[in-house]
Amino acid sequence: MRNRNIFVIALFAGFTTSAYALDNSRINGDISINTGYATSNSNLNPNGDKTLSSLDDRVSHTNNYFAAPLGNIRYALDSNHTHAVYLGTSRDDLAVGTLAFELGYQYNFTNGTQLDIAYLPTVLPDEVWANPYLTSEERQTTDIDGNAFRLKLSNLLNTGVSLDMAYATATIDDEQITESTLFRDSATFYLKGQHLSMLDQRSGLITAFSYTDHNAEGKAASYNKYKVEMTYFLHSSAYSLALTGSYAYRQFDAVNPLFDTLRNDDVMRLFLAYEYKDIPGWDNWSVTSLAGSTVTSSNIDFYKNNNFLMTVGLNYQF
Repeated sequence: MRNRNIFVIALFAGFTTSAYALDNSRINGDISINTGYATSNSNLNPNGDKTLSSLDDRVSHTNNYFAAPLGNIRYALDSNHTHAVYLGTSRDDLAVGTLAFELGYQYNFTNGTQLDIAYLPTVLPDEVWANPYLTSEERQTTDIDGNAFRLKLSNLLNTGVSLDMAYATATIDDEQITESTLFRDSATFYLKGQHLSMLDQRSGLITAFSYTDHNAEGKAASYNKYKVEMTYFLHSSAYSLALTGSYAYRQFDAVNPLFDTLRNDDVMRLFLAYEYKDIPGWDNWSVTSLAGSTVTSSNIDFYKNNNFLMTVGLNYQF
């Protein structure tokens, strides 16, 4: 759960950072210090119950309190900020729940289009159960290593349309699952299209659709995912907020041999992010908060879970 907590902190910190400032300095960024609470009852959570008496068991809720700093930095390669390199959390994407810690290059075209090419070394949690289906014995954790490469085109020709593409790989260090059709080493292709519509000068809607093709070594662990998402945002001189709701459907490629069923999941998420910037005497500081819930239902009870998080923190922008 450690890197999963870092992910939700990253999600929150990404929202709290405003758009890149075109000021006299070529270097800008932010530092965010966050504390929070997260709870989950997923059978796949490596911080959950270690022992299952049977595959019909439901683990108890795992409660985690966390505190961690996070930030990002951007360096413009020219005085007009046409070219830039950056390291840290992606702002707009993390506001709607997309995990990204990036090392990237950005180019701004004169027609309004923005190009990003990035490497994401921490796209996945670093621990999973070596065999999450083990019963009557204590389950052990193992590391998972992953990398991703991303290409994003934002605000194409000033239309508000953006395209996001990524390719990721993942490897389980000690795969102990006995059914080969559930082996988890994988390669994943991700494609997302979205459109920004301004309602007025301060608020707008972002609608998005994404497709994920997850090809695991085991066919019963491979799936196609279709996701629709909508974000309402509001900005003022004193505060900002973003409310995001999404629905995703996962359809797996082969019958799960442990449950003799073809798995299908429905995933619903709701996130509210809030930033208060008008702190007297605290220039460049803001108070930030995030509350969110994810509910996964499945035709196989083992995979059903509920997750909730709440954070509060301080953000400094330079």
